[in-house]
Amino acid sequence: MWTEEGTLHPVAVFQGDYIWIEPVSGREFDVAIGARVVSAEGRRIQVKDDDEQVTHPSEQWLTPERRIKAMHATSVQGVEDMISLGDLHEAGILRNLLIRYNENLIYTYTGSILVAVNPYQILPIYTAEQIKLYKDRKIGELPPHIFAIGDNSYTHMKRYGQDQCIVIRSEQGA
Repeated sequence: MWTEEGTLHPVAVFQGDYIWIEPVSGREFDVAIGARVVSAEGRRIQVKDDDEQVTHPSEQWLTPERRIKAMHATSVQGVEDMISLGDLHEAGILRNLLIRYNENLIYTYTGSILVAVNPYQILPIYTAEQIKLYKDRKIGELPPHIFAIGDNSYTHMKRYGQDQCIVIRSEQGA
């Protein structure tokens, strides 16, 4: 039987379950890894990580000494607004962005903040149809998009006569 990270309570782990595997090293910037249980045999489990790679053969089976935690359903599927993540921690946020990135969904909300991930390719998401689609819509009515932020800011400026500010921060060269 496995114990959930930080507790002495046993955690039942079955084939197909998603779990967080806590890092062994304890270094400052290490985060938990999301994984799917491929096989559970006795006191060992075999997992595939988020890149769908079976862990290195010498490490493919985890034993109860490894700290794990059950993954919340919102972290398995991904969400448009990370405020609704059940696993609201660094690993959960990074996994959510990875899931959405892999589906070419480069925009994700955190409340009224828009997080964008560089797709490193041209996506058909900046068309005239998209502009019309997001016009006069509230944030959250449609999937996350830069047009939602722009229209929301413009609408508030016109309606309330208040100055607006959109801060864009990117990595160098993006």
